[in-house]
Amino acid sequence: LICNCVFPPQMYDKSKKSFFSIFNPTLGDLYSVISLTGETEDEVYSIFGISREENEKMLLDRFVATDNAPFVQILYYHRLVESFWFRNYETAMECCEKYEIYTQTRNLLRVTDIWKAFFWGLSSLILSRRKKQEELFAKGEELLLGMQYWAKDGSKWNAENKALLLEAEYNFAKGDSVKAKTAYEQSIQSAHVHKFIHEEALAYELFGIFCVEEGDLYKG
Repeated sequence: LICNCVFPPQMYDKSKKSFFSIFNPTLGDLYSVISLTGETEDEVYSIFGISREENEKMLLDRFVATDNAPFVQILYYHRLVESFWFRNYETAMECCEKYEIYTQTRNLLRVTDIWKAFFWGLSSLILSRRKKQEELFAKGEELLLGMQYWAKDGSKWNAENKALLLEAEYNFAKGDSVKAKTAYEQSIQSAHVHKFIHEEALAYELFGIFCVEEGDLYKG
């Protein structure tokens, strides 16, 4: 059903493996969703005749031919999203850095830019706590400040819960358990009110890790 909504098969001749500016990036979205659900990629390939690897190569080739950065950014965005949700934080950060290289303007803020900053900030702060590395903590703080700015002067609906979760991880890494607990709870509430169910679940998950590490096994 998802495949048919994205690009009806009868409109696409899979034997030609043609590139379409909307289709190929969206096919990457589909492969990422399939990966996160734990399903195999066989059905997607059987419909469109393009594997994940072939699709990524097509995006890279189109970037080389056109110098259109979004074609390569979306590739790294897909990789960073999957890496983050599977808790491969080092890989997620590497993909964020590569995504950032191809950012051509600071005047246009896209949804993927917000998600990149969110995942990058969380990954930095989580790893800074584990590895005790100041540079990771500093990067997390930088991205926290940016998200707080977007929440205050941009879109509270879209950014508030993200800023609060970054604030929680920031305080957790800093060792301020009281402020961290408050921020986790506020992030959960904000995500719930603003209908970000998956981010509400993420906040619960990270809050649970916080509780366990703080010795509260009942809440964790």
